[in-house]
This record gives sequence, C-alpha cells and structure tokens, in this order.
Amino acid sequence: MKIFENYCLKENNTFKIRVVADRFIEYDSDDDIIQFLQSNEKLLEDKFLVLGEGSNILFTDNFKGTIFHPATKKIEVEQELDNNVIVRVSAGLIWDDFVAWTINNNYYGLENLSLIPGTVGAAAVQNIGAYGSEAGNFIDSVTYYDLRDKSVVTLSCKECEFGYRCSIFKTALKNRIIIMSVKFCLNKFPALNTDYADIKNFFGTKTDINPLELRNAVIQIRNNKLPDPKIIGNAGSFFKNPVVNKVKFDSLLLEFPDLRYYIVNDNNYKLAAGWMIDKCGLKGFEKNGVAVHEKQALVIVNKTGNVSGHDIVKFSEYIQNKVFELFKVRLEPEVIFV
Repeated sequence: MKIFENYCLKENNTFKIRVVADRFIEYDSDDDIIQFLQSNEKLLEDKFLVLGEGSNILFTDNFKGTIFHPATKKIEVEQELDNNVIVRVSAGLIWDDFVAWTINNNYYGLENLSLIPGTVGAAAVQNIGAYGSEAGNFIDSVTYYDLRDKSVVTLSCKECEFGYRCSIFKTALKNRIIIMSVKFCLNKFPALNTDYADIKNFFGTKTDINPLELRNAVIQIRNNKLPDPKIIGNAGSFFKNPVVNKVKFDSLLLEFPDLRYYIVNDNNYKLAAGWMIDKCGLKGFEKNGVAVHEKQALVIVNKTGNVSGHDIVKFSEYIQNKVFELFKVRLEPEVIFV
C-alpha cells in the first residue's frame, strides 16, 4: 500500500484536469485496505472517493479528502457449469484486460464491451454499456466493504439494481462502500450480439462471425469514432441518451422525421443524444479550449489540455441549453462531477 500527500491527479483522470488531492492511497490487497481503514477510522470523517482509471469523472476543484485507488488485479474461475462459468474479478483490474482474458479463455458475452476505459469495479458502479450490451447483464454478484457498518457484503445481481448507467452503488450506497470484487456469469458457448447498427454495418453480409472477430470489430469501431484519452483529454460519452414517453416521442418524430432512437418498451423511447447535439450544429464546436469532438458529438474534449473542470461544466451546460431549445429535452450528464 502506498500513501501520498498533496497528490496531483492529472494522470488519474482521463480529462487530464490538473487538480490535487489531500491524500491518495493506492492498494493491491483488499485485506490491507480494510485493516488500514479499521485502524484509521477518523480518516473516513473527511471526504473520500474511490477512483479507478478516472474515465468517467470530471474534477471541478482540488479534492479536499482522500482518494482510494484499487490496484487489485486477480481473476479466479470459481465454478464451471454445463453452459456457463462463474468468474470472480478484482475491482482494480483494467476492464478491457478482463474482456481480453475472457476471449483468450473461451468465455463469452462481453465482446461488445471491448475497449471501454476504466476498471472492473467502476464497470459495476456505472453499469457500463455499448453496442446493445451492458455489464449488468453478466454480473452475478458484487462484493464490497461497507465503510459505515465495517463489514464485507455481497449483493446479488438483482440487489445491485442495475439500470441505464446506474446501480445501487450510485444511489443508496453512494459514498459508503469500496467494491472489492465482481462475479461474472459468462457463456461457455458463443451467443454473439450483432444487432447494433454499427456492428451490422461493419460486417455487412458476413454471418460466420466468431467472438474474437466481434471484439476486434468493436475495437475498430470505437477507435474510428472516439478520441483516445491518452492523446486528447475526454471521458467518452458525456451525456446519457435521454428516454422520453410515447407522447413526446410522437411529437418529436413528427417534427424531426430523421430522429435517431431506440425502442425501450411500448411507452418509452431512448433518443440518440449525439445525434441531437449534431442536429444543433455543435459537432466540432469549440470555446475556450473545450470542444465537441468532430467525429462523435456525444464526446466533449479538453482540446488544449489546459482547461479546468469548471470550463468543461460551463461548456456542457451550453450544449444542454442548445439541445433543450431545439428539442425541449434536457440532456443529463453521464460523467460524474466531483
């Protein structure tokens, strides 16, 4: 375990915002961090944050408190069933390293979630999703340390209350727990999800697709559309795709026949936020060093590398207002402001 005081977080958030945390604790053992916290209870009286790769975080100021950074990286096959396998994964493991491991070991289901930045623990918190799939579809359970009750707790998938980019870890258990590991139930036989439009367009008429080909396709699609945070600061999709009821949807479709949407159920429709931003003429729009990415309007970038979190918040509010003016729909940030 390593403890740093007055730690610069620029390399620990993908927006590359230069802020300082009072304290930064990196640990590679769950037992070590639990023992440390039980011996330093006063530490938790201050503000704290569990930070993985910082790929969905926007720091708006210096962090007056303690950052806990898991560097745990264990993968264990716990149970082999006829058609499935149960795998326990440490929260600190890089998500895409885990996806690559599943393919290499002939366990399937996560191909569509390839190349999403972040850690396994954060994937459960955010219920990450892409190309018609979500992590929560394959999570069996999540084990965490409860900072209030000083106990280790395991929640089933149902108890995690997974929703669209949401979970109980962002609601009732927010600022209360440290995720230790996540169990996944994976397929032993491929059942590929190729229905998403970008994937269909990539493969064309090809039907004999294997899991590695699907993973590589997703990686190529993402690389072609999304900026690399190692090159230009960003946090991927900045806004959630808004969900509207049928009455609102019908009125929008009447006004915008080319509306991009996905059917959620008989009365709810998910609108493509990137399309809406693009429709406002904002793709590539830049102001004070912050910009809408020129290839994917859902992404906000730190174009100069020198902007503050407040600059990005102000820029995002401008986008929200422009979208609301045109569509009368309010976009909600997917990125977490800290």
